[in-house]
Amino acid sequence: MKAAVIRQALPADWFALGELQARSYHDAYRRLLPNDFLNKVTAESRQAGCRERLRDLREYTAMLLIDDRAAGYISLRFPAEAQGGEGKITALYLLREYWGHGLGKRLMACGLDRLRERGCAEAGLWVLEKNAGARRFYERLGFRPDGQERVVMRGDAFVQLRYEREIEA
Repeated sequence: MKAAVIRQALPADWFALGELQARSYHDAYRRLLPNDFLNKVTAESRQAGCRERLRDLREYTAMLLIDDRAAGYISLRFPAEAQGGEGKITALYLLREYWGHGLGKRLMACGLDRLRERGCAEAGLWVLEKNAGARRFYERLGFRPDGQERVVMRGDAFVQLRYEREIEA
């Protein structure tokens, strides 16, 4: 494995982050979501949102770079209250060629560290019910389903499960 670096995404990274989001989203959901929906997920469709989110002080995104090329990222949303609130992990994606090398675990550790620094006592996230690989990944990292479910539209209706875990001080 080449040298991997994790750093905060900067507003100037919006273009590369949009490309990374589209590619990694396709890698993650290739056999889980309808092709008609996935075909609408393009770098261009993601870049405008990236530009806005990278300017939002309530959000944090870290990018994983391998040889200065974006290979993964984690996005967080901080709670309104400074201490003891729950931080949200809004995205964690990695390009398929880097799966199984411990890089997703490193991204999660970075995200949990940022949430801890902001005074968060817990972290929560949503995951597709039928995404067994992602659910196993989160469970290995100490996340557990809390019983909440929601339906999201991704071309068709899909159930997401909410997972949470405590953040050690």
